[in-house]
Order: sequence, then C-alpha cells, then structure tokens
Amino acid sequence: MTSIKDLSDWIYENVARELGRIQDRETSSTPITEEMIKDNFRNWFNVAAIVRPEFKDICASVPNDYIDKLVQEYEERESYFKPVGFGYQDENTQPWLNERKPSIDWFYWDRYRKYLRERKHWSESTIRSMNEDTDNILDRIADPKSESSFDRRGLVIASVQSGKTANYIGLISKAADAGYKVIIVMAGIYNVLRNQTQERIEDGFIGYDLVERKRVGVGIGCSNSRRPLLGTSRNRDFNKVTEDTMRGVTSGHIREPLVFVIKKNANSLREISLWLETNCKDDGPLLLIDDEADNASINVSYDKGEISKINGQIRGILQLFSQSAYVGYTATPFANVLIDSTSHDDKKGDDIFPRSFIYTLEQSDAYFGAEKVFGDKDNGFPEYLRWITDDDESQGIKRRSGDVLTGLPESLEEAVRAFIVACSLRVLSRDADEHMSMMINMSPYKSVQHSVYYLVSEYVDQYKNAINSFSSLPEKQALASSRLLRELKLTWEKQYPQEEFTWGDVQHSLADTVKPLHIVEINSQSNDTLDYGHMAQRVIAIGGYRLSRGLTLEGLLVSYYARNAKAYDSLMQMARWFGYRFGYEHLCRIWMTRQSADWYAYVATATKDLTDQVRSMCNAHSTPDQYGLRVRTDPDTLMITARNKMGAGERFKSEKVSLDGAFIETIAFNRDEKTCRLNTKAAEELLDELEAHGYQAIAPEYGKGLLYRNVPSGTVRQFIREYHNCSRSPKSEPASIIRHISRLDEYGHDSWDIYIASGEAGSSGEFHLSDTDPNKQVSLRRERRSPSPDTTDLVFMVKNGRLASRGVEKVTLNKDQVRQAEDRFHEQHKDESSKKNVSDIYYRQVPGRKPLLIIHPVMLQFKDEKDYQQNWLENTAIRNHDIWPSYDYAEEAIGWSISFPEVGIPAETYYTYNDVMIRHMGLTPDIENEEQDDDATPDD
Repeated sequence: MTSIKDLSDWIYENVARELGRIQDRETSSTPITEEMIKDNFRNWFNVAAIVRPEFKDICASVPNDYIDKLVQEYEERESYFKPVGFGYQDENTQPWLNERKPSIDWFYWDRYRKYLRERKHWSESTIRSMNEDTDNILDRIADPKSESSFDRRGLVIASVQSGKTANYIGLISKAADAGYKVIIVMAGIYNVLRNQTQERIEDGFIGYDLVERKRVGVGIGCSNSRRPLLGTSRNRDFNKVTEDTMRGVTSGHIREPLVFVIKKNANSLREISLWLETNCKDDGPLLLIDDEADNASINVSYDKGEISKINGQIRGILQLFSQSAYVGYTATPFANVLIDSTSHDDKKGDDIFPRSFIYTLEQSDAYFGAEKVFGDKDNGFPEYLRWITDDDESQGIKRRSGDVLTGLPESLEEAVRAFIVACSLRVLSRDADEHMSMMINMSPYKSVQHSVYYLVSEYVDQYKNAINSFSSLPEKQALASSRLLRELKLTWEKQYPQEEFTWGDVQHSLADTVKPLHIVEINSQSNDTLDYGHMAQRVIAIGGYRLSRGLTLEGLLVSYYARNAKAYDSLMQMARWFGYRFGYEHLCRIWMTRQSADWYAYVATATKDLTDQVRSMCNAHSTPDQYGLRVRTDPDTLMITARNKMGAGERFKSEKVSLDGAFIETIAFNRDEKTCRLNTKAAEELLDELEAHGYQAIAPEYGKGLLYRNVPSGTVRQFIREYHNCSRSPKSEPASIIRHISRLDEYGHDSWDIYIASGEAGSSGEFHLSDTDPNKQVSLRRERRSPSPDTTDLVFMVKNGRLASRGVEKVTLNKDQVRQAEDRFHEQHKDESSKKNVSDIYYRQVPGRKPLLIIHPVMLQFKDEKDYQQNWLENTAIRNHDIWPSYDYAEEAIGWSISFPEVGIPAETYYTYNDVMIRHMGLTPDIENEEQDDDATPDD
C-alpha cells in the first residue's frame, strides 16, 4: 500500500539526484539557493501523480504546507556538519590508495554513495566525511594488490549509534572495489543483531535479498548485474547447510568478493574456519570486520595464560591468509586498548591488539549524545532526563534471577504515557509512517523481563480501551468520562508543554496513534522480533542485554533504564537513546536514576579522555607501540570492563592519582607556536593580576626566583584553567587539579604562595615579569631542561620526567622550618648512609605551610655539545635525530608545578594503563581488588 512516506521518499530521491547534477555542472561559485531547492521540490511534486499514478490520491490529499515541510527537513539535514575523523598508524603503514585510486573502478562505492544520498537522505557533508574516513581507513589496511604478505590489525572508534555500520559498509564497498576477495563481518553474539546487520549489508552493499530473491537497496534500479557472492542470508548464519550449498566455490575462481555475515559464536566460527581452510586458504586477501570488537572477541582467559575459544578462532582465521586485515569497530574500546600488545601464540599468532592503527570517527553536530542528554542533569528540570525514584533497584533492592514484578512503578507508567503522547505528536506532525519505539530495560534476568512484559501489555490495553471508548468525544466530555485520559493530559502538560498542538489535537489523534502499538519481549526465551523492514513500527521493546550491543531501535522516543550495570562498556552499550533523531529529538525522554546519570556522565568523560589521547597520538605522529593509552578509572564504584576482559590492564590494575600531599608538575610541552604563545600569555596575565592587586614580589631565603605571598586560590585556579596542558603529561590534567584546589578551599586552605622559578639558562633566554613600565621591568633567567628520547616533532618530553629542581619546595620556608624538615629526614634515614639528599616531601610536610604554585619559565636545550652527542645522537632509542637539529638549538616554554599540603582530602582520580604506557612510564601496579560487573555474565 502506497503511503505519504513513499511519496516523500520518491520526491526527495529525485530532488537529491537533480540537485547533484546541478552541482556537478555548475561552478563552485554558483551555490544551490533556497529558491532552487523549493522549485525542485515543487516540480517533482507536480509530476508525481503523472509519473507514478499510484500517488494520485495521496497528492490530492496532502496539506498545504507539505512542500514547505519537505524543504525544511532537507535544509535541516544539509545544515549539519560532520567532521572527518583522525587516527594514527604504525611505521609499517605504506600509503597506497592515492596512487591506485585513478585506476580503480569504484562500482560498489559509487552505488552505495548514491543510495545514501538519494534513498537514505544523507547530506552531502556527511557523505563527503564518510568518503574521506573510509579512504583513510582503507589506506591503513594495506593494498590488496600488493605482492607482499601483510597482517594488519586496526581499531575504529565511534560513538554509540553514530554510524559505525554505515561506515564499515562504505569500507567494505571500497575494499571490494580495490581487490579484497574475502570479506567477513562478525556482527555481535545474538541472532537479532546478526540478522539486522545482514539486512543492512544486503541493502547497502550486496543489493539482493537471498531469502525473498529480489533486489533491495543499492540493487534497485541498478542496471549492472554485478553483486558479491553472499554466504549467509537474513535468516541463516554460516552453518553446515550453508557449507553444503557452497561446496565447490573457491575464492580463486570468482570475480566478485565472497561475503559472510556471522555471529561471534564458536559454532559459526568453527564452520567458517573449516570452509575457508578448504576453499580459500591463502587465497585472499581477507578483510575481517569485527563489529562490537570489545564483545566476545577479547581473550577472556588471558590471566590464566590461555586463549579463549572465540578469540583463538578469530586469530586462527587470520592465520589462514598471508594477506589479511582485521578492523574492529566499537563505541566502547576500553577492553581493546588493554589487550597485551606483546601477546603471541605460535599456532594462533598475535592477539588482536590494534597495533597497526587506531582511527576515531567524529560525531556530526546533529548527534544526540552524552553532552545533550547529560549536560543539564544538575538543573532542576533537565530537558531530556527524568528521574526514577520508586523502582526497587533505585532503592537499593537488588533483583535476582527468578524474581518477578507484581506492579509497575509509577515512573514507568508515566514513561509509557509519555510514549503514547510523543507518538501522537509525531502522528500530528505527519510522521505516522515513521518508526516509533520505546525501550524498557530493567533487569538482565528473563523472569523480571517477562513479568514487565505482561504488566506493560495490560497497562497499554487499558489505555487502548479508554482511548477507543472516549477520545472521539468532545474534549470536556472525554476528560470527565475517563480517568485515564485525564492522566494522559497531565502527562502531556508535564512532558511536552511547549508543543505546537493543543490537547484537543492530541486527544483526537490518539485512536490512530495506539491502533498499531504493540509490545515485544527481546530475549532468548521469546520469539518476538523487531521487524523494521516491512512496515512502520510503533513498538515498546522490553529486554535486557539484547537491547544493547549494536541493536538499533528505530525512532526511539522514550527510554526507561533501571539497571545497576557498573562497567563502562555495559553502561554505554545500553544507552540506545544516543544516535540521530532528525525531526523528533525534542520529543525524546529518558528515565533513569540520578546515580546512573552520574555514572553515564563519568563514563562519557572517560571516553572523551581516551579519544583525546588518540587525537594527541595523531598530532604527535606516534605509533601504537610508542604511545600508550590510559583509561580514567572510577575509584569507588564503576569498572572499566568485566574483570576477565581487562587483559594486560588487569595485571597492572589502576594507578591512583592522589593529590592530597602530592607534588604535581608538567613534564611535556606541545611544541607548536600557538600553544607556546597561549601559555606564555597565561603566565603574563597571572603576573599582571598580581601586580594589579598590589602583591609585591620578595626574594625568598632559598632559590633565585621571586615569591608572592598569600594569593587567593581563585587566581591559581584561573591560571590552571587558562594553561594548555599537553596530553603527554597526564597527572597535570587541569580538571582534577582545579577540583582539588576547590576542595582545599572547603578545608580552609584558600591562601596560596606563588613562586616564579629562575635558573641557569643564558641571557638570551630571559623571562620578563612585567611589560607595563620599562623602568621597573624585572627579568629572570629561565631554567634549562634537556629533551628526553621520547620527544617528538610535536611534543617535548622533559628528561627523566622531572621539571622542578630538587629543593624547590623549601622556597616558602624559613631557616628554622627547613632545619626541622631536614632533621626529620636524617632521623628517619640515619641507618642509610647513601641517603644524603633531602626529599622534597619533607619540606612539603612542614606544618602550617600553604599550597604552592611554581611557574617555570624554561629553556628547552641541551647543556652542551657533549650532552647532545651522548644523550641524543648516540641514543639508539631515538628514531629521528633531526627532531632536535643541534646542541645549541633551543625553544622556550612555560611549565608549572604545584606542591599540595596534606590535609586529609580523599583521592579522586584513577587511571588504568595499557601495557604500552606502562612500559614507557615505568608505573607501579595497584593491587587493590575490583568488584565484578553485574553484567559480565548476563542472564539473557
């Protein structure tokens, strides 16, 4: 049956094609104007009933503003911008794509791009971004026409539901065009996700549905009969039956690529391994896409010195081919970066640590993500969040397997009513042919899910009956007659007070709204499915683990999340509310506990921290073996991932960064001119602030610099906020430092000392304290610091990892205090004759001393020619000696250090490091035990 959505899609497809032709033939100085867009939409609407007679009745019945709405939606999508991603790679990466690009027939990619633009309504900006991203990834996985063997291992990171599947369909399309002959996509551990992925790959890459034996997606309207040979279908994974039907097929005797979409299941992997060994061994090249790469693929037996079955099978498949590329995709890469980068087995080969490259996809500014959802969580009435306070879990009552609910929490009833109202508002907005979904995720246990299914079904039936009985009555009469309609009206007033439609509009649309509404239970004991392929769905989906991990809930409007998952990856993968919500973002509502919201906000920060590190690696031109990764770790409650997925990170656990009584210093500097200028400006503005408020610098009894006394903590906070910290100096991260300064205020330590350090650098490296009056200008010589072997062309690393000089923390003390500290040191080390140099911690622990900020104007330079020769030119660990061209070459920078007094503030920030960073930084492991994740072994 033809619908208004079919008409809209047909018009949109033709307009996109026509405007694309205009852009191709016009010069870049002739932009597409709004009037051109409107004219195209009007013209195609006017011919729709002529070209497609089935649209005749629909065209006659559309509202007056129909075209205006289509134009508005088109312009809204086109206005969004999606940046190109970023990544870094190892030294074995050999760029090849630019050279081969002109000679490649981009058949699969071109038709996929056309499909996204004309059928899926993607903007030109988003397609251009995907084109560059997939080029960048393809260039990193090696040339399939190379005569040399290769074994590439990479990881692509993207936000939850931000377009990972679309990206890897683009990648495999280009890989097929370039010459990859065997393509395997591992799509999660459940049939529901594998089937969904199979359908999307058939639509976007294959162009043919094997089950219904018809063209779909990219195949519709394509005159070329080319298509890949598909070894799986929408209802069949790779198994013995598939193996029998493909007997005799070998990769060496077909022109198009072999494609398999399989579950990460030991049986499926065993069957395809056997088939590949018989029919395709060493006859690749192979591209293996691992969707949700942090799930099931990780070696969960690592801590036992063994290889878990699925991890071993994946590595075994890669071993079958002399040319292979493994690309993992995930939104939660925590477990992947903690894989032991040195793990190797003679039979199975290397583990799947992303040694070749890590690439991060950027979000579009249309993305409905953590910043939008949780950015206002501390406001009195957040825009999207609603609080659960009446559920057992929110009150600390843990559910167990076998438990059932005997009644719905009032918050869930409110959420269901909000979903009905939101659907009605979409219907009124002429989106009745679009998918509309609600998610209820209350427990990993099927017994709980099943009871919720029956309770929600009964509750929805009550509303359907009331709506069918009373909603057609006049507004006042209907409300007087039905308590349930009155409750719906209250929900409309509370949840959607600013909408353009009146309650009368909503009430009279309710019957059409709830007619197709149904409830499904998604777990291993239910035969229910989410079928978005054949007709518009209006569905409430109830489940647990199967409602996470890559599953897309189309048109998700309302989410009810009442779980206590405590692992970063479990939390984020259950956040199915993230994604793109074109045209209905304002209707989205998410119910959860305040604790869960705090956890999500924390994990979002940890995820951003990790991707920022990847960005830094890209900027520093580092390789995976050079630049380790760290994951911000919650000290109390949350786990990074399930215990058996911690890999090499498990051996070393998390390093606690306690700032109470600590000495923190910058040990790395970004070398770019802009950052250096901004940091110098921050120091100058700090000194100007001190001068403007009458603070006088004094010469301390110890040290060559200048000291300012009793400065308010706000001045220090402002400097740290303005300073651009290098990511290679993780302990001087500003956010945690600023929070600790504020905690010191709460403990009564809001008065600081500030010291401007001075050293022995030459007169050419002077730092001027004031530019306001040349007659009063004071200059200090900078401290000289030599580069460490880890210095790159973009980042200067301080030799030995220390910026401050020994004894700097005694600059605020008098002689009696210094003698007291040194006597204490000698008393505690009287039996250790080798301990002669007093550790600064003894000066730091002198009673009554203030927190101290030290500004370090530094000259980055070798001491002399001998120092340069021995520690740079003759150092074999340095890969590029040209980074520091001569012994007298010098750069200027501003660093800082802080001496925090010990006042009893508990530790706040923890990090878990992967083995690469541990090797480079020489970290000491933390052996505290960690709590097991409640979702490590899901019940469903």
